[in-house]
Amino acid sequence: MTESSWATICRVLALVALSATAAATFEGMALTRARLEVQTLRNEREQAKSDLAGEWAKQSRDEVSRAIAGVNEFYADPQEGLGRAGGLCAGGSLNAQPIVDFVLGAYVPARASGRSGPAAAEAMNTAIRSTDAYRAAHPNQANR
Repeated sequence: MTESSWATICRVLALVALSATAAATFEGMALTRARLEVQTLRNEREQAKSDLAGEWAKQSRDEVSRAIAGVNEFYADPQEGLGRAGGLCAGGSLNAQPIVDFVLGAYVPARASGRSGPAAAEAMNTAIRSTDAYRAAHPNQANR
């Protein structure tokens, strides 16, 4: 090989190395931006959770108690509800899962988002009506 050929090969290799360095730099910058975006989303999520927890803490104990009583009545009501004798305490022991699912999962978030008490209660009842247990108890009324 001639000296000219070696010089051309060295130039080509230098351009390839420069291109690879530039590509790695741009990838690093993109990765840094992506990490910043993920961290921003995490911070926003934590702030939203904190705000929601603050709103939940502001809920009146009496109001939440009425919501729990509403779930109990709905569970006991044989015509509109699930018709379970004893409501949430059917069989003599408390079934706390409906409180978690419907009071804390539907009613309290609805109130925290600014909905009125009756609107939040309706959201809670709608959540109950969307369950398999309700559809089994009311096959003709489900999803009204």
